Amino acid sequence: MGLRIIFTLLIVSCFLPSCGQSFPFSTDSSAFNLPEKSVSMLKHRYGEPALHFLSLHDNEDTGVKAAFEFMRVNGGSLVELRYGSVRNIVFCSDSAELQIDPNRMFSTFGIEAFFEDEKSARQISSLADTLLRLYDYEKTGYILTLHNNTDSAFSIQSYLAGNDLEGVASEVYINPEMDPDDFVLVTEPFFFEYLKKRKVSTVLQSPTTPDDGSLSLYAGLRKIPYINVEVQHRHLDENLRLINEVHGMLQEYRKTAAARQAVSNN
Repeated sequence: MGLRIIFTLLIVSCFLPSCGQSFPFSTDSSAFNLPEKSVSMLKHRYGEPALHFLSLHDNEDTGVKAAFEFMRVNGGSLVELRYGSVRNIVFCSDSAELQIDPNRMFSTFGIEAFFEDEKSARQISSLADTLLRLYDYEKTGYILTLHNNTDSAFSIQSYLAGNDLEGVASEVYINPEMDPDDFVLVTEPFFFEYLKKRKVSTVLQSPTTPDDGSLSLYAGLRKIPYINVEVQHRHLDENLRLINEVHGMLQEYRKTAAARQAVSNN
């Protein structure tokens, strides 16, 4: 099955009477064809992007809604996958039904945990590569993902000793006043310390975390600054608050990096 990509462009104006600003809005749409499954990749833009978001799971809408709320006020871009409002991408190969979690398709090991069919593995790897080119982290300088969870099924406590993700984190900061389902996972110590000072529950991913095909591991291995805003479904206000915290964090990160570069040049 070959790759077929179709691009369309829709441009409208979004007016914000509360602040008197107007941002042009556009969406680029491309289709990646798997056997008996078309995966849509959408890239939305509001003006000059303040943040660049990525949403991998088609059934996690709260983060997407929060991103749109942020972008309408601040500008931004969002790349999202759409494939049927479910968590896993389901497709067929040689009459067999196959599925994969799209957050496990960023390494050979991650893909082969779902199936060993070489043809299907190549197709999923190509999907991952196409998505990353569309997001273009080399231009943004970071990867910022949006994920949502269900109450008590997965939380920041999952990273503590004795729990499922023990060993994934090198450091964990928990603000007891926050819902444990709402937190941020990062790969940069600067990010962790900044958010900790802001009393945001935060996980610093360990550089020795075993490969599970996740995008955070992909980013960590390549020294790409990575942030995941993880929030319980329907916690829209908290999702937006954490996005704004990340916005401030990245602004400070750039200032610090620029200051270091200036010292180095002198």
